[in-house]
Amino acid sequence: MRAELQTLHATIPPTFNARKRWGSRASVRLLLSDDGDGIGIGEAAPLAGMSAETVNDARDALAHFDWPRKAPSSLAEIARVVARIDPKVPSARFAAETALLSLWTSRLGMPLWAAWADEVAEIPIAATLWGVDDRALVETAKELAAYEVPAVKVKIGRAAALDEWLLEAVRGVLPEAELRLDANGSLDPEQLDERLAALSEFYPAFLEEPCALGVIEERAEVPFPMAVDETLAGPDGEEIFERALACEHVGAVVLKPTLLGGLGRCFELARRARAQGLRTIVSHALEGPIARAACAHLALALGPEAAGLGDHPALEPLSDGLCTPWIDLAWISPIEEPGLGLELAF
Repeated sequence: MRAELQTLHATIPPTFNARKRWGSRASVRLLLSDDGDGIGIGEAAPLAGMSAETVNDARDALAHFDWPRKAPSSLAEIARVVARIDPKVPSARFAAETALLSLWTSRLGMPLWAAWADEVAEIPIAATLWGVDDRALVETAKELAAYEVPAVKVKIGRAAALDEWLLEAVRGVLPEAELRLDANGSLDPEQLDERLAALSEFYPAFLEEPCALGVIEERAEVPFPMAVDETLAGPDGEEIFERALACEHVGAVVLKPTLLGGLGRCFELARRARAQGLRTIVSHALEGPIARAACAHLALALGPEAAGLGDHPALEPLSDGLCTPWIDLAWISPIEEPGLGLELAF
């Protein structure tokens, strides 16, 4: 096999959560070719503040990797190749796995989701509200309401009054949508019970990462389920995952393949979580369309949960003309085309 790397840098609209703010994104595209006319493509796009590695780390890991001469031809073979990449660079593992999977499934003439499932059905998207201020967030909610999105995700973690004002506005235009909240670990443990009681008035399905898991474990009860997300990618990720499975207050796990080392690992984590009755949500880390397509195939294979794979501010800047028309604002449609299902928008 031959590998080619392309690095993209892009300015994006100001994008933030309760703890971090981003104004630019970068990604490394991996193109793998075999002795025939097959092409595999992957994307490594570490997210500053969440990923332990940098874009340069990911590029170095891919550039210096000893690719096998012959393309692997099974999930097990692909997993063995990916396992040789340093686990401290999970975005590189994700990019390599995506490229190898897309090459393999393209040669077999099957869509990438078929690596894990015999058949799939359309699944909804939980669209995240993005905007530079509260007014823009409400306008985004109104746009999503026009598309009748079945689920919406709202970032919280500011002053309680501001969060509640925003949620009241969102509920006003999306009264029936499933509401998912994400605090990115920003809530004060001393005020947690009060904050959860106030948030329960908006009937959220769950709240991601309100604070340290240990604080949640100490509670006798919570008014609605909690979820774990980015802490799964930390140095104690496996321990946190096991504790989340055992915690009666945790109702969902959010899986970001670029942070967790790939699609196969996330598929296994989802299997383990579902065995304990937890919801599993496939999500992104502000990557481009290549990574989102890979995550969407995994979400289709897992089904039927609404995937956290809606449009975001970095998607078009990192697209370089690539698009996925089978993913819209509200739904992910199954495709039968081989591989990732990427198209050129022009």
